[in-house]
Amino acid sequence: MQIDCSIIGLPNVGKSTLFSLLTHVSAKVANFPFCTIQPNISIVYIPDLRICQLTDIFPSHKTVHGTIRFIDVAGLIKGAAQGHGMGIQVLNHIRVTKVLCHVVRCFDNNQIIHVFNDIDPCRDVSVVNTELILFDIFQCEQSICALQKKRKIIDVSNKQQLFLLKKCLECLYNGVFLRKIQFSNIERINIERFNFLTIKPIIYIANIDEKSVINNIYLNRLHALASNEQAPLVSCCAMLPLLKNKNNGIRVTMERKESVLHDINNTIFSVLNLCTFFTINLNVTRAWICVIGTTALEAAKMVHSDFKKGFIRVRVIKFNDFILYNGELGVKRGGKIYYEGKDYRVEDGDILKFLFKI
Repeated sequence: MQIDCSIIGLPNVGKSTLFSLLTHVSAKVANFPFCTIQPNISIVYIPDLRICQLTDIFPSHKTVHGTIRFIDVAGLIKGAAQGHGMGIQVLNHIRVTKVLCHVVRCFDNNQIIHVFNDIDPCRDVSVVNTELILFDIFQCEQSICALQKKRKIIDVSNKQQLFLLKKCLECLYNGVFLRKIQFSNIERINIERFNFLTIKPIIYIANIDEKSVINNIYLNRLHALASNEQAPLVSCCAMLPLLKNKNNGIRVTMERKESVLHDINNTIFSVLNLCTFFTINLNVTRAWICVIGTTALEAAKMVHSDFKKGFIRVRVIKFNDFILYNGELGVKRGGKIYYEGKDYRVEDGDILKFLFKI
């Protein structure tokens, strides 16, 4: 499962700096708005120590980690949904991603330009969120018009989608994010195809400086806003320290990257309701990302389509048992191997082997 994450926010708040920190890909950074023209894109490994523990016990020829694709886009400004700045291009880029990481500046620094010339996290969040809503309104209205033109064709599915879109439009007109709406399972499946921005989970990332880690009034305001929205908040210092010792600088940068990436990764997994299972053989030890509640049959299809077609059952070893008993042979002796059917719900850390007929 590919996890795509957009890094959004006002211009010049540290989006590209955070992107560079997370990915070690050098993105152009400058002290003026719209430094980023084309999106910066990079795929990074998900930091999961469990896969290293597995390969220590059962060394495969190859190890495949789970990954996250980060997309750093140009800043959004007031009027972006109407085409101001690079708004339309940016909003279309982030439509295809699964989660939005909204970077908000929470520090004073007269040397770094702010588009409003002062720091107000709540205002900055409101500007970006308003553009997301306005863009969704436009997309929703366009989709309703397209469906209404097909009224001559009697189609139950079209009628259902039209009803759902009108429901969404009413909420958007009232300034309500679609992720706040309680949709039925069928409605949620039907609405996915429209790629609305306000239905995507959002993670607020407070960009602070090293001088204001404690008693940061801007961070406190953003925390209150995020709590009110029931949205997660991660704080980080995206600005890299200026260190004379080059080797020490590399070490600090790596530690900071791992810490920030770990926090953001855990938050992404939480908002997207994800978990990890593993497969192990002599050739490859691999981490697979899936939605919590995925069945063994669905997991089998992720690994190989033939596994689903000829599925018989799945052998399950719990990660903690694999570590405790030092591998498969010890687990077998300890009676900790389980065999489950196609409706088994995969759990985080499961080590799976699919039994199938050709």
